Amino acid sequence: MSGLDQLLRLQKWTLDEKRRQALDLETLIDKLKNDIIQLDQEVAREIATAQESIDLQRGLPAYRKMMQQRRERIETSIANLQVELQRLQDEIAEAFGELKKTEQAIQNRKQRQQMQERRREQIVSDELGIDLHRRRKSQES
Repeated sequence: MSGLDQLLRLQKWTLDEKRRQALDLETLIDKLKNDIIQLDQEVAREIATAQESIDLQRGLPAYRKMMQQRRERIETSIANLQVELQRLQDEIAEAFGELKKTEQAIQNRKQRQQMQERRREQIVSDELGIDLHRRRKSQES
């Protein structure tokens, strides 16, 4: 296996690993977004329940403040993860570009080798033709 082939293998593995990491981040972001939805639904249920009892209404502002802080922490986490995901997507694009360059280099090398082989075959064929022509000329004389 040549150095370019090994480099290609490494680049493919790196690209696949970065794609897996990006998928994991996207999954985590989706989970956190669902957590926010569930949190909002829970707050709405608590508000509806608090309307039935004066005691629950007294504790409602503290509960809502706590849940708002929780929501803000989740939103901050989502924002941080989205920045990380964007960085990772940029790395994926760069890794993909490098992979394509390596693939093109390998393809160019194969084409050069094929051209050299064709040239060698043509030279052998030409030599056989010249040799055959000389034999015929010498037999005619």
